Amino acid sequence: MTSRGVVLKIGAVMVLTLAGCGPRSAGPSAEREARTSSITQPPPTTTVDQNALSDAGHVAVRYALAARSWTPASYRAQHRRQLRLSTGSLRSALQRTAPTHEQLAEYRDDGAHGDATVVEATRLLRTPTQSRYAIVLDERSAAAGQNVRKRLTYIVELKRRGGAWLVTAFSVSPDTGTA
Repeated sequence: MTSRGVVLKIGAVMVLTLAGCGPRSAGPSAEREARTSSITQPPPTTTVDQNALSDAGHVAVRYALAARSWTPASYRAQHRRQLRLSTGSLRSALQRTAPTHEQLAEYRDDGAHGDATVVEATRLLRTPTQSRYAIVLDERSAAAGQNVRKRLTYIVELKRRGGAWLVTAFSVSPDTGTA
């Protein structure tokens, strides 16, 4: 295996262990702290009522699932979905980190994948042009023979542009705990 292959394998493991910090969460929002108080973790049986979500809430959930659910075969499509749902510096960062053929081949060789289920979506802020949601996901990931299961909370910030809600920031909450 080449040294680049070793680096890609290590990267795949880092994606799993540092949720929100890998290639699925790019841009300045991945590194800054969330601007919210503690978010209480829901019980394992909580489910999201999709009908109760606002338009911004639907976009926040779709983006979170695109960012955290993927297989080597769906990785490019999930990346494109994130691009369609984002704007600003987040979108620019995603454009710079498009998946390569070599990266996808390494993920395939490692059997790497991620699967997320939405547990809760809580609106933290809503103005006519801005919204913020806390999205709680149960995540199951695998890479390099390791399986990881965690419950994580992501903060999704959105802006209304041209009549549509678009994601401007996506970051793991520092208040996240595991279930």
